[in-house]
Amino acid sequence: MSELQNRIVERLIALDLLRQVDLTPDKREKLMAAAIDLFYAAGGDAVELKEIVRKANDHKHSDVADAVAQVVVATAAVSYASDLDLVQAAYNWIDNPPLSPSD
Repeated sequence: MSELQNRIVERLIALDLLRQVDLTPDKREKLMAAAIDLFYAAGGDAVELKEIVRKANDHKHSDVADAVAQVVVATAAVSYASDLDLVQAAYNWIDNPPLSPSD
């Protein structure tokens, strides 16, 4: 794992947010909430979101590695469009974390 990923995992452990390795329904919900927050922050709305969810349900399901790559690429694009440094934003979270990664 990268240094950034290791530091995020260390912080999650310190915040007691990594109780299990597997993706429990609660963790999947937090992941979805964070993705939706990013979608809205990038200017999305509920009508667009409904259509995206409908289309996503029709697509074949990716494996975890492909899905993670798609999330990272999409997040990098949003960061670039917002004139933000993706890695710096993550380090800012490590240094001054909110109560949960989806806050």
